[in-house]
Amino acid sequence: MQQRRCCPADCAVKSDWEKELQTETAVFQTNKFRDANTVFKVLSHPSRLKIMMMLLNRDHCVCELIYVLKEKQNLVSYNLGILKKHRMIESYNRSKHKYYKLNDNAIDIIRLIKNLTENRQQ
Repeated sequence: MQQRRCCPADCAVKSDWEKELQTETAVFQTNKFRDANTVFKVLSHPSRLKIMMMLLNRDHCVCELIYVLKEKQNLVSYNLGILKKHRMIESYNRSKHKYYKLNDNAIDIIRLIKNLTENRQQ
């Protein structure tokens, strides 16, 4: 029985095939691809994704996030720090509390995720 190959054996065809694959995978080396990869890594943690989904509705202070997530303050602050480090959220002070809000760059992706989760439930 003859084995099938996914890669072409003919040298001329193989050269074209390799160039085509190199063209398709060149995007993997761009900064935009690396940025998108980082966004998905950051949002892969359930607590951070929940924080982002909450911030889509309105700004929240740390005490509200602690209450909803039912996590210790240091864990919530740690996750907020990661989101802030990657410029997905911003913070500001109001009275004695620190509030967090979505960065304008993150709003679209969180809306997309929210739409995906809502469509799955229907």
